[in-house]
Amino acid sequence: MRATEFIKEGLNHPCIVVDVQPAYSNPKTENTCAEIVNFVNKQTGPVLMFVNAENDGLTADTVQDIQQYWESIVTGIDHDSNYDDPWGDEPEEQEHAINWDRFEIVDKGYGYLRAWMDQGVPPAVIIKVIRLMYQNKVNDSRELFGGHQNPLSYVKNDDYEINMQMLVGKEFINVAMNDPLIVGWASIAQLKKYSGAYIMGGGRNECLREVELLMNAFNIKYKRVDQLVYG
Repeated sequence: MRATEFIKEGLNHPCIVVDVQPAYSNPKTENTCAEIVNFVNKQTGPVLMFVNAENDGLTADTVQDIQQYWESIVTGIDHDSNYDDPWGDEPEEQEHAINWDRFEIVDKGYGYLRAWMDQGVPPAVIIKVIRLMYQNKVNDSRELFGGHQNPLSYVKNDDYEINMQMLVGKEFINVAMNDPLIVGWASIAQLKKYSGAYIMGGGRNECLREVELLMNAFNIKYKRVDQLVYG
């Protein structure tokens, strides 16, 4: 299905957008990013927008930078350029301004599930651990099974290793012992509000996939628009 055909399902459809911002715009992604911005702007429903911005210092982008980037795509006006008008006026706003009131912007940060993802831990295992973490109200996998013995060093006790191996399997115990799986960077209650949303952005096996895995862990439905995914 072409991306434009999704609009036929209704313009008031919720959208989840991941990492469509200046830091990730390059010759390989800029066309897809522009298509995402224009697609979302044609919708009228709520938008949950995950970014990597100033709160975590992972990119040089600010939320304002990201909003101006979106505006420049929609209006064709580069807000960062030096506009030189002989009459001393600013360029007029065009009719397709973005309604930011329907956006929820979350500075997600980066890599909270990636250590396990990048080392080949299967999605089913990651999801199983995520569910257990939420059941135990912990945001760091090192806190399971009494593993967080020292708040400064995360010393692992024997119970942690034994129980974690039973949970993830012998094949992935070294990953679990050396790298944490971290949740809490997104609100599950917020994600549930966007059940059934179109999801788009990038990277395909990176930040976008992190959001999808978290949604899968809680059986929150979504529709990935493959034509609007980069990476």
